[in-house]
Amino acid sequence: MKQNDKRRKKSQVGRVIIGIFAVAAVSGSAFAVYNVKAAKNSGETVSEYREYTVSQGSITIGTSESGTVTVEREYISYPASAEVEEIFVKVGASVNEGDPVLRLSADDIDEVREELEEKIEAAKEALEEAKLDLTTRSAEALLTYNSSVSKGSTAQAEYDSYLEKSAASRVSEEKNLSSLKQDREEYISLSGTYAEDDAKLTAAEEKVDSLKDTYKEMEKQYKQLQNTDTANAEAVEDAKEAYEDYKKSMEDKVADLTERQKTYEDTKTAYEQAQKDYDEAVEDYQTALQSAAESSLTSSSGSTSSSSDSTSSSQSQSGSSSSGNSSGSVSTAEKKMNTAKKALTAAGQEYNLAKMYYTAYEVSQQEKYESRCEEYEDQIAQLEDEQQEHEKVTKAYKSEMEDHSELITDAEEEYTTIKEIFTEKYGSDDADTLAEKIEKLDDDIASAELSIKTSAVDSISDDMDAQLKAEQALSDASNAKAVYDQTISSLQSSIDDKQKAYDELVEEYEEFCESVETGGIVYAPVSGAVSQVNVSEGDKVQADSYLVTLMDKRYIYLTAAVSEEDITSLYVGQECSVSLTAYEGKSFAAHIDTISTEPARSSGSVSYTVTVKLDDESGLNVLEGMSGEIDFIEKQADNVLTVNVNAITFRDGVSYVKVYDETGNVTEKPVVTGFTDGRNVEIVSGAEEGDKVLVKIELSSSEKKK
Repeated sequence: MKQNDKRRKKSQVGRVIIGIFAVAAVSGSAFAVYNVKAAKNSGETVSEYREYTVSQGSITIGTSESGTVTVEREYISYPASAEVEEIFVKVGASVNEGDPVLRLSADDIDEVREELEEKIEAAKEALEEAKLDLTTRSAEALLTYNSSVSKGSTAQAEYDSYLEKSAASRVSEEKNLSSLKQDREEYISLSGTYAEDDAKLTAAEEKVDSLKDTYKEMEKQYKQLQNTDTANAEAVEDAKEAYEDYKKSMEDKVADLTERQKTYEDTKTAYEQAQKDYDEAVEDYQTALQSAAESSLTSSSGSTSSSSDSTSSSQSQSGSSSSGNSSGSVSTAEKKMNTAKKALTAAGQEYNLAKMYYTAYEVSQQEKYESRCEEYEDQIAQLEDEQQEHEKVTKAYKSEMEDHSELITDAEEEYTTIKEIFTEKYGSDDADTLAEKIEKLDDDIASAELSIKTSAVDSISDDMDAQLKAEQALSDASNAKAVYDQTISSLQSSIDDKQKAYDELVEEYEEFCESVETGGIVYAPVSGAVSQVNVSEGDKVQADSYLVTLMDKRYIYLTAAVSEEDITSLYVGQECSVSLTAYEGKSFAAHIDTISTEPARSSGSVSYTVTVKLDDESGLNVLEGMSGEIDFIEKQADNVLTVNVNAITFRDGVSYVKVYDETGNVTEKPVVTGFTDGRNVEIVSGAEEGDKVLVKIELSSSEKKK
């Protein structure tokens, strides 16, 4: 349903409901206006009555949307690589849960089981070896580590004692010198920065104002960039929607072409492989013939050179044996070549048949479709590139604005800091006082530096000897600890890796044994219809590959697009009614399963995807892609008495219906009304099923004659 149709439908329902109450409130004046108009046209009016019957029924308010059927799929696979011996089902057939689907080779399954058992045994042996290695090498590493740590701790204690003594004599002198130098630097700084600080304060304030003005202009430019980004995004979505519509319109044709192409390519690959196998078999056969000939010559030469020597007799027997082996190799190679030739002939027949079905016309159609898809993809890619490039510009510009904002913040902070420093920095000292203090500090610093240099000369030699001794011992201890940690970590890591490999193999083996208890027969996990058979008898299938696909008809869904005006009244779990085109005149109970939160946009309109699930699918032969209608129920009254809303009149707060009395005259009787959908209204009391109620219709005399 189109967006404007849905809006019109919804607004009409609202107008009808509102109109009921308007007619009920002013029914007298409404009929009076009609009579005046009729009299003006003809000068005379005639009254007639239309009958309506009170009946049992339901009244519902809701919205309706078109939907498409989807059926949940169940993919059947097997945990082992094996040959397909027999297939029990065909596409379109119905199967029940537990029915056999196909049978795989039991011999292939046993081979996989044996391979897994051998891997588990090898992994177990590797794990035990790693544990034994940890016990032996960790003890050796611990002994080496303890010895080095003991030596390192003694040397460190001796060096620490020496440092405490030498440091105590220098701490006081260095502290005094540091204090003098710091005071001197502060006074020098104060004496030369007053005028400059004042200029900096003014410049900082002007900088803040200038940056703020620039930022306002940048905000205007950024809004223009955002508008362009929005337009680019809409263009991309429109192009993608057009592409999806085209692909959907070509789904059936592309699927057929793809299947034929796949069959052609598979048979071609099989034929090329068969040709390669045959060439190799011919080469092996020729090699075997040549080897047999050479062996025969060697045997003949050995038997004629000597007849009495025992050594020559032994060589003759050996040559005879070699000739027999060569003859067997030739026979084996010939059989292999003949087998390969038969396989090549069969593969060639299948290839030619597939090639016949995959004609140049179909290739052309596929190329045309692919070319059209490439055009769409190129267009989308170009639009996306333009979108991304412009978004990069917008993002970069946004980053520039953020950087500029940070510059404003930094400038404001700088201005505040400069102002605070300027206020607190300068005291009562003038330039002459600062110069005198600096001169005195120069003299004090020179005396302190001379004292420190004299002490340092005496301790240099002792410091170096103690430091070298301590560093050597600590280096030995540190290296030993690193070697120990690395050894233990490496050994434990090896155990962990081998334990994990062993556990994974055991788990894989247990899952495999549980899956193959059926002896190679694969059963249907659910009841449903066969939609795909992906293998043929004689195929060698890989483990866990999809063999057969079932349509699980316990899970039937319909998907529809709902406008943004109607989506707000829907919720997950809400009841609804479904009517399928294939089942005309029937409706099925359902409920809302999912509601998308991401919108779909088309030509300026916005819609959301809603998926409903049928509550009872028993007995339905429903196929993927069937169409239907979904009625979303907002409010409903079931099994109530209903009558046409035109039969109700409202006066002085009471609802009435017109009926014939026992004498045939028209009279009114009060009723209590309830829920209405705008066409029919519920009768709570005052009338019973089957009652005839009247609606007065006033016509001109000319209309009456007609």
